[in-house]
Amino acid sequence: MMGSGGLAGDNAVFGTRSVPRQRSGNSRYVARARWGLVAAVLLGAIVQVGISPDITNVFCAVSAGLAGACVVAYCTRPRRIERYPISTVVVLGFQIHSTLAALVVQALAWKPVIFNLEAPVATFSVLALLQLWAVALHWFYTRSRVMRTIALTISRRIFAPLGVYRSPTNRQLWWMGLLGSFASWYTNADRWGQDNFGDIAFKLLAGLSQFSVAPFLIPVAAWLIDPPDFRRRVNWLALAAYCTLTLYIALARNSRGAFAVNILTVLICLVIAVAIGRFVLTRRRVIWMSVAVLFSPIPAGILSDLATAMVIARDERSDISSQDLVLSTMRAYFDGEALRSRREIDRILAEGSYNEIYVDNPLLARFVATKYIDHNIALGLSLSPTGEGLARENALNQLLLLLPAPVLNVVAPELDKSNSAFSSGDYYNFLVTGDELGSYRTGSSIADGFVVFGAFYVAVFAMFAFASFIVGDALLTRMRGGRVLLSALACISITRFFMNGLMDESVAVQAGNLVRALPQTVLLYVPIFWLTRGVKLR
Repeated sequence: MMGSGGLAGDNAVFGTRSVPRQRSGNSRYVARARWGLVAAVLLGAIVQVGISPDITNVFCAVSAGLAGACVVAYCTRPRRIERYPISTVVVLGFQIHSTLAALVVQALAWKPVIFNLEAPVATFSVLALLQLWAVALHWFYTRSRVMRTIALTISRRIFAPLGVYRSPTNRQLWWMGLLGSFASWYTNADRWGQDNFGDIAFKLLAGLSQFSVAPFLIPVAAWLIDPPDFRRRVNWLALAAYCTLTLYIALARNSRGAFAVNILTVLICLVIAVAIGRFVLTRRRVIWMSVAVLFSPIPAGILSDLATAMVIARDERSDISSQDLVLSTMRAYFDGEALRSRREIDRILAEGSYNEIYVDNPLLARFVATKYIDHNIALGLSLSPTGEGLARENALNQLLLLLPAPVLNVVAPELDKSNSAFSSGDYYNFLVTGDELGSYRTGSSIADGFVVFGAFYVAVFAMFAFASFIVGDALLTRMRGGRVLLSALACISITRFFMNGLMDESVAVQAGNLVRALPQTVLLYVPIFWLTRGVKLR
């Protein structure tokens, strides 16, 4: 019915030298789409020039378009995706998340790409250089025997013995999803402004929330996770009910990203399945996908209005229960005048003092980081030498705060995690404007990196990039025939690699993701996988 957890690695060859070159069943389509995407990126830059011929907008659009075309051409090469899918997603995700999404979305909204930006020339220049640098680093990584050996060692010595490459059954994915959804609700709803420093049990429970996406992997598992002899059925009615549950939890948390991340995860997995030829594009499937794209503006509009309603209800979230917050959000959703009023307020705010308004669609805004990077670069450029010194001191403190409390008490007893309830964006804003800390403004590891390390940040960026490439590609394996199999853990974490593989809220948060968050994810996934093997839902 659903099969038993099969070990993909039983017939797998780790590494790449023994893998014969195979032509993907979708090679012809992928090759055509590759150059079509490159042309679309360049067209977006041309449209931007038409929207606003201002020299600043032209420079930013052209730099984003040229860098984007190079990255897209590099990352969409079929053979590269087949051999290094996760690390390629890391590079492509960095490009899309930082500038390409802004270029396309703003062109469709008929707005200049520099709309409401403070330091657009510096922002797009830095991002274009880092994107090309990421391509160069990935090219070097794919040709480095040392790095392939490290990835191979991680695969054989750590992931394989733990059972990471075993295919979870539908039952196991459901258990992961239900546990993750409960954790997502329990650790976030009705806890606005509450910190739980030192509460290890609470933090472990919070770490489970990322597994809420697991049941949505059931439809794509046959193409990415399962070996050829693995069979599973898809209960679409149960998935629809679970989708409603995750939407309710997102409303209770007042989090636009909590639901959107699940959608993005499935889309990325599907794109990888098409690119590596596991999801073969038959005529019937192409027709269905075309129909889905054609009608996608309908659910996109609904979700956009719902995201706006969540913004309206946000002011009440600290004063009412999560259930009442859901009801308040739904009332705002069905109040067309309230939605229009909110959008008008956003338009007025965009013409006034600082705000985070950039993309009209509040749901897409979650995935476009350009505004946040720009604001933090502008703050970084405004720092005095004293401010730069304080920023470096804070960065060091944040790195030390990654240590477990007992170790921290020995190494730096003067530091208290409870006094660090602020973001990198908060701290840079405090250094420049003097505003209070604690509002959790979105920061940028790119701005933080250049302030803290100066030009040496390109080397720090390279170290983070190589670490993400190695760990990401270690989460997949290959059958002897060359077939790529992603672990379920890789699929669950794919959005993290896509959005945060090469940048995050700060350099300290990036380091924390590598040394703590990713290992924690593995250590949570493994016991859940083994403990749920024989546990039935009924």
